[in-house]
Amino acid sequence: IRLEYSSGDWDQGIDADLNMLVQYNLRTQHKIAERPETRKVLQLTNFPIGKSPPVVYLTGQKSICLGKTETDVLREYLTEKHGMLFADNGGSAAWHSQFFSLMRQVLPGVEPIEVPLDHPVHRGMPFLPIVAPHGGTKAYGWVVDSRLVAYYHPGDIGDAWADGHAGVKPTVYEACYVLGANVMLYAHAEYSKWVQARRKEDK
Repeated sequence: IRLEYSSGDWDQGIDADLNMLVQYNLRTQHKIAERPETRKVLQLTNFPIGKSPPVVYLTGQKSICLGKTETDVLREYLTEKHGMLFADNGGSAAWHSQFFSLMRQVLPGVEPIEVPLDHPVHRGMPFLPIVAPHGGTKAYGWVVDSRLVAYYHPGDIGDAWADGHAGVKPTVYEACYVLGANVMLYAHAEYSKWVQARRKEDK
């Protein structure tokens, strides 16, 4: 699910999402929807605890500014509903700064960390694939209770998912697909463990 927001170009390169969804299916054999979906941030409240999407995707390059209610909803999704945010800088240093500012509002007191290559989301990857270093060359994450609740990619990974792969080398766009699948798989695995633990508590 891609998140919609009113302040910028949330739908940048949206056709590439289907390619990533198909690649996720090929690499994990998990069932997928026929097409990706989009939701406004406030619509995350429509999902009850235990039945919300394990991961949502956020990208753009112009601007990103959410209101207080939206940041509260996103915080609840990440912490209370055990979701994960996968963010990708689609093309500007400004979006980079605005995203970090947004996360300070969403998760006050949680400092971003550089995500190392030996983290599960980078499994099987000898390097971090960068299409263009709009936000640098390091991936950052926000950790709550030992779980990565938000992952930020600085270099337009979504552009490599598109049909033309942004003109990058096969090794780069292949790594971009691997990274996308890894993040989604990590989110689903963490969500599944949480749901199972909740069921045991309810018995």
